[in-house]
Amino acid sequence: MKKKVISVLLALAMGVSLVGCSQENGSSKHNDGEPDRETEVVDLKANEDYFTFRDSKSGLKLTGLTDKGKKQESLVIPSGVIISCTLKEGIVKNVYFESDDDIDLKLLLSGSDTIETIKLPANLTELTAIDSCHSLKEITIPKGVTEIPKLCFYSDISLETVVFQGDITVIDDNAFKQCESLENICIPDSVTTIGNMAFYGCKSLKTITLPKGLKVIGNSAFQNDEDGIKTIIVPEELELEKWDKEAFDQFESEYTVKVVKGSWADNHFDEVFSGNAIKKFA
Repeated sequence: MKKKVISVLLALAMGVSLVGCSQENGSSKHNDGEPDRETEVVDLKANEDYFTFRDSKSGLKLTGLTDKGKKQESLVIPSGVIISCTLKEGIVKNVYFESDDDIDLKLLLSGSDTIETIKLPANLTELTAIDSCHSLKEITIPKGVTEIPKLCFYSDISLETVVFQGDITVIDDNAFKQCESLENICIPDSVTTIGNMAFYGCKSLKTITLPKGLKVIGNSAFQNDEDGIKTIIVPEELELEKWDKEAFDQFESEYTVKVVKGSWADNHFDEVFSGNAIKKFA
């Protein structure tokens, strides 16, 4: 009976499509022939034999992986613990969480060469470093997260797709710097600030639509030292209050900026876009 119930649940789950922040821009991406991430793990109960713990005054701390845990390609992080370790010492490829409750991730997901998929808790409100994860290809940011902090995804060189489920307001300095495989990202219109070098070196990002609510953009935010962005689409509503003139510069490469005639971006084009920017009317 139990096997039958699990089979039914799997069939139902496989029929459900995840919606990214923008279907039009193809931000939600699944590889053909691979299982949906929602159905990869049926039982999200953590195996405590895979982890080491320590009691403290502040609560039970997860301090590392056992020898058995270091051999696991999929791990479910236990609920109700305080994170006090990273996963760099194992061979884990897939990371899940036993609970959807908010949690302080600390450096749990930082610096792993093996992690390929991460299913973050649905009620997460704050990201910490998920940097230098050289095998991570896709990440979905839960709706409760409002800020991508400094260096959050720095040097995630295999990261191709980022999906925002909620209203991000700030993408801070170096947040996606050197994510050189990043191809798909739909920046929500709620974003008001993009920091210094936020997308510097994202050489696979060929087209970007700026958010309608953007007010501040930092130094070299979208700059590339190799052939990078080809097209920047500027919505009619956008009116910057503070910007760096080299925010969009592609060094020696030409890039097209599509603006609405008579809009703020049209009237301030030469002040905002430098280098080999070519204006075109949308």
